[in-house]
Amino acid sequence: MSSEAGAAGQIFFTEVGPRDGLQNLPVELPTEVKLELLAGVLESGADLVEATSFVSPAWVPKLADAEELMMQLLTSWGPDVLSRIRVLVPNRRGLARALESSARRVVVNVGATDGFNQHNLNRSVSETMAEIGEVAKEATRSKCLWDASLSVAFGCPYEGRVAPARVVAMASELAAMGAFEISVADTIGVADPEAVSRLIDLLAKELPLDRLSLHLHDTRGMGLANVLAGYQAGVRRFEGSVGGIGGCPFAPRSTGNVCSEDLLYMLKRIGATVPVDVEGLCRVAQQLEGILGHELPGRLYRAGAWDPDGVGAMEAPPG
Repeated sequence: MSSEAGAAGQIFFTEVGPRDGLQNLPVELPTEVKLELLAGVLESGADLVEATSFVSPAWVPKLADAEELMMQLLTSWGPDVLSRIRVLVPNRRGLARALESSARRVVVNVGATDGFNQHNLNRSVSETMAEIGEVAKEATRSKCLWDASLSVAFGCPYEGRVAPARVVAMASELAAMGAFEISVADTIGVADPEAVSRLIDLLAKELPLDRLSLHLHDTRGMGLANVLAGYQAGVRRFEGSVGGIGGCPFAPRSTGNVCSEDLLYMLKRIGATVPVDVEGLCRVAQQLEGILGHELPGRLYRAGAWDPDGVGAMEAPPG
């Protein structure tokens, strides 16, 4: 990887905790608590916040309040907030519900393997790609921006290793359909820095890097190392979950989204421009810990930011 690719650059950050983080918790949070969480991450300055999912409540009951949440969010924040909100839609019906709720940016999802896609969406990859094509047309007609998330891009719990060439081909097809951003996801946390660098280098030959995002999991403790590899390969768009909560309910043992504040703190320390209040995210994680009643996977919200020139050399969180 070139030194130019690793040069300092501004980060575009998407906070996925309110959707991806909450959907896998053992408890169901009231809408009011979700709105408090959304307020905290919006106030922290996250560029984009994945607020909820318009998937069938039968599949993900913890997000059954999507319409109510969007209505209250608009009431509290006004229509300008829609430029910073993204919602997941699984199909045309989900898109219709999202549009009825005033969403202006959506994300669709497809697995890189049939095995995962069948468990996640109850369809083959080819069937989902065809559905995405229809969603793309309707979103475009409705002047709604749409992104695409490519799950199990590094490994599948049902089919094992995933060939990078397959990921590149699918990402290219999604880009050709008109996806604004394409998120490459290590859904079960099996990537390593070399694999991340290699895949990004291959993707960069086919797609502009400013259209690629990394969604990494820390399931096996490799999350931050993989973020660094992606950054050094030229990626400037990342996704994370406050406190490190969440995972995928359709992938066995896929715990551990990479923690938002840990990710951003690391990038800031190595010279990236991070337009997010990391300490603000730490406060959200502290609040969430109190709500859930147990320690979260994230580290920074517990340890505090290191300030070698400050009194005591540590900004420790209260409490």
